[in-house]
Amino acid sequence: MSTHTISYSATPTISKMMASEAFVRFVLGPVGSGKTTGIIFEMLRRSAMQDPDPDGIRRTRWSIVRQTLEQMRQTILLDALQWLRPIATYKVSDKLIIIDTTSMGGDLYSEWFMIPLEDPEDQKRLLSSQLTGCAMNEFPEINPDLVGAIAGRCGRYPQAPTWFGIIGDGNFPTEGGDWHRLLELEKPSDWAVFKQPGGLDLYPDKPPTPAILRNKPCAENLNWLTQTAKTLALPLDDPERLAQGRLYYERLSRTSNPDWVLRYVHAQYGPDPSGTAVWRGSFKRSFHVSDVSLHPVQGKALIVGQDFGRNPCSLICQADHKGRLLVLEEILGEDMGLELHVRTNLQPRLQDERYRGLTIACVGDPSGRSKGSITEETSFEALKRMGLPAFPAPTNDLVPRLNAVEQLLLQQRDGGAALLIDGLRCPKLVMAMAQSYRFAKTKNTGLAKSLPDKNHPYSDLADDLQYVCLTVNSGLADYYVKKIGTRTKRRPVGPRVPVEGWT
Repeated sequence: MSTHTISYSATPTISKMMASEAFVRFVLGPVGSGKTTGIIFEMLRRSAMQDPDPDGIRRTRWSIVRQTLEQMRQTILLDALQWLRPIATYKVSDKLIIIDTTSMGGDLYSEWFMIPLEDPEDQKRLLSSQLTGCAMNEFPEINPDLVGAIAGRCGRYPQAPTWFGIIGDGNFPTEGGDWHRLLELEKPSDWAVFKQPGGLDLYPDKPPTPAILRNKPCAENLNWLTQTAKTLALPLDDPERLAQGRLYYERLSRTSNPDWVLRYVHAQYGPDPSGTAVWRGSFKRSFHVSDVSLHPVQGKALIVGQDFGRNPCSLICQADHKGRLLVLEEILGEDMGLELHVRTNLQPRLQDERYRGLTIACVGDPSGRSKGSITEETSFEALKRMGLPAFPAPTNDLVPRLNAVEQLLLQQRDGGAALLIDGLRCPKLVMAMAQSYRFAKTKNTGLAKSLPDKNHPYSDLADDLQYVCLTVNSGLADYYVKKIGTRTKRRPVGPRVPVEGWT
């Protein structure tokens, strides 16, 4: 019998979560604190605790849920394969991680289905599954109304599960929201919530007696964050090694807005941003807006953000060779349908000399996959018919959309902005970023609204930017461009367009 040892040491908070027998267990903490890894090993541990079937095999089945499949591929899938590679394989077609030790003489066989929630078909698959348990990755991004439905699918496999339930990990949600209410104010009796300390927290009272641990932070996972070859050679909890890990949070706290730092570094519930500009703390006009015209980069594809309302707006963007997202031009439509807007506004601009020879892909609201009430054509099919390859954004959920923009606003490239807007060609978008795309309050009661105001053209352009940022951040932009390149090129229907302008 072949053997292989997988060594994992849980952080203090993860250890408390594992010791709990609550039906629903959630771990909250700062970014980088080892939450996702802890969830992976709790799934493995509970699977190994399952009583064996008559044939001696311990069988379990899990669902792992998050808003998009791409998010899971970049986080929990990579972590699971990295930690469990000798016993874990991934079936791409089934979006399934299989944990199998039987070929090594072991007795463990567990199926972990990765189920995104942006696709209605995937949601149906989740809510018809027979599961042992469910892992909710970054659960504050998921609609809490789904918890009850998911709970009804747990404990259905195997026939007599030794344990079943829900586990989840995430950063702290906003104060006053549905998740805050469920986690703090109206927590069900069979729920348990485990909170990690902030990334910059220190032991407030008596320090441990050994001198080497006198200044040991109580922030978790510092031994493994941003380490160098030199510090990795030091013993665990060595002050120099801990200080190196602490730099991770110190850098985040210097470069991010205060509300973001409160939730993602200090591990606390953040304030409700209602009544203010959506990106008030992260957008800086002097940093994110160019007062001279930006020029497209040859050899890099254009990504056009497109909404599908009665006042359609387009946003021409490009990810350049430095990893920056350049927002090159806004194109507004007033009281017209999508096809008229594309024919009279968007296509003429894309025929301009500055865009000649560049590959083009459009990304838009996933709801554009629905067929119209009069014709059988979807919005994406209409764009493709007019010569514009078009694809849906990974999700239409508000939180990941806003976070996608926020993520780029808070990053830098070579000391400059990672998201740079042409202020001459995008004046309305600049106004939206600065003040006009906002969480407002109702006129009569003054109560906070949960969604940004719909105020054309500012909200439409902001939506376009969110779809583009989601696509770029998830890596789907490169996938789309490659997919376009494998297709047979067709002359677009309608006004004559130079062949080199539609590659």
